[in-house]
Amino acid sequence: MDKVLFNTVFNRKNQLLGNGTALIQIEAYMKGKKKYFSTNIYISPEQWDTKHRNIKNHPNQITLNKRIKDFADSLENAEMLRRQSEKPFTLDYLSEFIKGNLNPSFLEFCKKEKDSGNLRKSTKDGHQTLIKYLEAFKKSINFEDVNFEFLKDFDMFLREKNLHQNTISKNLGIVRRYINLAIDKEHINQNKYPFRKFKIHGIKTKRDYLTPEELENVENLRLTKDNEIYQLTLDKYLFSCYTGLRFSDISALKPTNLIIEDGKEWLILDMLKTSDPIRIPLYLPFYSKALDIFYKYVSKAVTVFKYQTNTIVNLHLKEIAKEAKINKKITFHTARHTQATYLLYKGVSITTVQKLLGHKNLATTQIYGKVMDMTVINELKNVSFNR
Repeated sequence: MDKVLFNTVFNRKNQLLGNGTALIQIEAYMKGKKKYFSTNIYISPEQWDTKHRNIKNHPNQITLNKRIKDFADSLENAEMLRRQSEKPFTLDYLSEFIKGNLNPSFLEFCKKEKDSGNLRKSTKDGHQTLIKYLEAFKKSINFEDVNFEFLKDFDMFLREKNLHQNTISKNLGIVRRYINLAIDKEHINQNKYPFRKFKIHGIKTKRDYLTPEELENVENLRLTKDNEIYQLTLDKYLFSCYTGLRFSDISALKPTNLIIEDGKEWLILDMLKTSDPIRIPLYLPFYSKALDIFYKYVSKAVTVFKYQTNTIVNLHLKEIAKEAKINKKITFHTARHTQATYLLYKGVSITTVQKLLGHKNLATTQIYGKVMDMTVINELKNVSFNR
């Protein structure tokens, strides 16, 4: 194997600039060929130590010499990683590396892909969290570090942070995405795919929702002056129960999202989480109750509902549940689950529920068909078991 020889050279063209300085470069030599890489450092001839090939008699010589060494080391490291990946290496590879077209570090690769990828903000935030975990786990992560042992140790690192198993699984899933990208871009040998042996394990979580009776309790709740501060939260929660919209979509809802088609009111918007369009006939489900709430709050303001943080809303819902005599933890997202299970209970087809929720895959919606015993009872009542 012909290894690259790296040398530091000064004033290679033997020609000074107008200010009496010349460039320092790193020379890469292999198989009779040379390439030169600029350090972007210019000094005068009397500041160059020819014998030791470094800077002397310069007020910043320690810092500049370290910059030169770090730059040369990065080139040498790029060569080493390329050879370890069992892929062909040429001096042109170093040129591409300098241009920023290559990433010798898995961690840097993840950062670059996150920033350059067409990710939704919520997805990008999740990827940024994963990168912070990786940086806390290990400051420098090269491609050859990413193996079965790496995944096992990182999994343990996340467990020691007392994260929920599904949060751990989500972060490992993002790691797998970046590893697959690295294989596609030939940074990792596909024969060394670490997830071939390492398996991600998630836990099925309980999806809380309101039963029809509990929903009716919330609908019939009349707040007193002492707790009227919860009215906005109550109405937004019911609006989500009727429409299935997420907290983020309701918070960003605009008056212009209400469209009249053939004299009927439709709510039309692009969901923030998925950017997918969704159409909800407000005049139909739940006897137009969502439409009543919409008209109650709509004004000339930018958004229909006044802004509240998710934390404040969930604190309010805790008190609302007490007032409604509901003995279960209610968060805003339970409204979305409530709509899905309620409609299935009433006999609405799962494909219609899928469209209302904006799910791309039917399998995502099907989980709601398993959470309500009353749905099963309702269907069995309509079946004749007589012989």
